[in-house]
Amino acid sequence: MLYLFCVILSGAILAAICTPLFRKEATLESAIIEETEWDLLQRKKEIILGNIQDLDFEYKCGKLSEEDYQKIRGEMNAEAALVFREVENLESSADLDALIRREISARKVRSKTAATTACPSCGSKNPMTNKFCAECGAGLKH
Repeated sequence: MLYLFCVILSGAILAAICTPLFRKEATLESAIIEETEWDLLQRKKEIILGNIQDLDFEYKCGKLSEEDYQKIRGEMNAEAALVFREVENLESSADLDALIRREISARKVRSKTAATTACPSCGSKNPMTNKFCAECGAGLKH
């Protein structure tokens, strides 16, 4: 009985400690840290280029035949070209200001789904985490 109590108590303590680590916050700080489409494409590009370097190394070490190397290298080159094209399309779509405006509008849409509270002074909607209204500066009561 004592062992069961200790196991339950240990599980409860572990859950209390780990809960904040896996909770996603809808604060401005967490929104800034979120990855954009450009960030994801850059990471994908780095991974593909690293894979190509590894493939070249393995071929030079004699681990791959010429036929396998050419086949895999062709597939990786095609994938890299596709990612490069997507990055270029994203960066050249009008200009970087348009990219920033699209990202801001996408984040606004995501933030609208988060819980909000109305300002008692001006009536604008603010995230529940705000202590003051973003429009007029009045104190918010939660």
